[in-house]
Amino acid sequence: MSLKQKAFGAAKWTSFSAVATSLMQLLQIVVLSRFIDKADFGLMAVALFVIGLSQIFMDMGISNAIIHNQKVTKAQINTLFWLNIFAGVAIYVTLYISTPFIADFYHSPELVSIIRWTSATYLIIPFGQQFETLLVKELNFKSLSIRDVIGKTSGFFASVLLAFLHYGIYALVYANLIQALVSTLLLIVYGLRIFRPRLDFDWHSLKSEGFFSFGLFQMGEKTVNYFNSQFDTLLIGKLLGMEALGIYNIAKTLAFRPYQIINPIVTKVAFPVLAKIQDDIEKLRRAYIQILRLLTYANAPIYAAMILLAKPLIILFFGEAWTESIPFLQILAVTALCNSIGNPVGALLLARGRADWGFYWNVGMLAFMPLCIWIGSFWGLEGVAWGLTLFKVAVMLPAWGLFVYPLCKAKFLEYFGSIGKPILLAAISFAAAYFLSPTVSNNYFALGIGLLILGSVYVIIGMLATNDRERASLMHFFVNKGQAGPES
Repeated sequence: MSLKQKAFGAAKWTSFSAVATSLMQLLQIVVLSRFIDKADFGLMAVALFVIGLSQIFMDMGISNAIIHNQKVTKAQINTLFWLNIFAGVAIYVTLYISTPFIADFYHSPELVSIIRWTSATYLIIPFGQQFETLLVKELNFKSLSIRDVIGKTSGFFASVLLAFLHYGIYALVYANLIQALVSTLLLIVYGLRIFRPRLDFDWHSLKSEGFFSFGLFQMGEKTVNYFNSQFDTLLIGKLLGMEALGIYNIAKTLAFRPYQIINPIVTKVAFPVLAKIQDDIEKLRRAYIQILRLLTYANAPIYAAMILLAKPLIILFFGEAWTESIPFLQILAVTALCNSIGNPVGALLLARGRADWGFYWNVGMLAFMPLCIWIGSFWGLEGVAWGLTLFKVAVMLPAWGLFVYPLCKAKFLEYFGSIGKPILLAAISFAAAYFLSPTVSNNYFALGIGLLILGSVYVIIGMLATNDRERASLMHFFVNKGQAGPES
């Protein structure tokens, strides 16, 4: 099968998986918000923060090196398979021992049991991680998508059932374990078709061929980036309490969900495809700009609608009890849009083998972003949200100058023009919906009318503002052997 066919099929399956699993996760939160109180959502946010941080150390960042390196031996893959399992056990033991200190830090003794149970996933996930990496390398996203959907569905039904049985916060904890078990079993079933682990080790070649250096920079970059992305969770839980964290985290989850659905459809495929054209800078530039343009056209109107319709969205999804989350949803929608624009640069960095650049960038971010969030915390939750948002807007220009231009030679006007037009169209649509939408008390009508006006205006002016060539080029990347289409 050609790269063209693989890339197109991969995009199709990642689209299905991203939409299905993200909607399932959102529905899970919507249902559980009726059964679990705000403080419990805050506790789970802290537990998932700890678990997510630990997951970065699972394979020392080497899995992505397998995708980047086009020639990998079976001995190297075997070595990494057993490394994953060893690291998983080590992480579980470390977390088990350290949870009392984490609970003391947050003054929440309930965290001991929650984190210990949740961290048991590290005794499960490593057995499937190397299979997942190999499936990604081969662009076999059909198997991965089926795994994702079945795993998330099992977790969803388990959490809802346990919530009805009054398990409280443990409905989420046990559902997380069930989801990990089902997903890993499916990865093993699919993965054994292409790789069967053996006790065959080759540490020397991993070191001599740069796997460890690539992986360590990748691991360092992910660790620092994770602290950057979750520092608000860390700070709010400590300074403002678990209930405040629960209110904030509901808004953050809803705000971040759209780009977490949309971006992986493109970026999961983009990394292995861009890696295959990494030496042709012209193709790489055109491909990257089209990826960025496509994602911004998709995300910008969604976030315009989220800012405009935050009140009916919160009430309809989570109920009247969560109306305190409304202003945070509006602010964090801007943060999420910035994230959606900056997110594809990760695929570009990895495709060019420059995980070290990402590490240095995130170290720099770690020096400034927590400071902005901490200063904002003096004005409460809204201050935290504004501090995070203003910082994300401010770093867009340096990110282009330090990464995008050096790696693919996309010029200033080309880069910002590719994101500026869809954002401007979304802003015009927002203004039209704001002034044309009638005032109604029914939240369903308010949401429906607002979406209809904003969406209609965006489509109409979008058609007028773009030509046939530009519209055709948006999807050309994935149907022409990873090459960019004609530029507008």
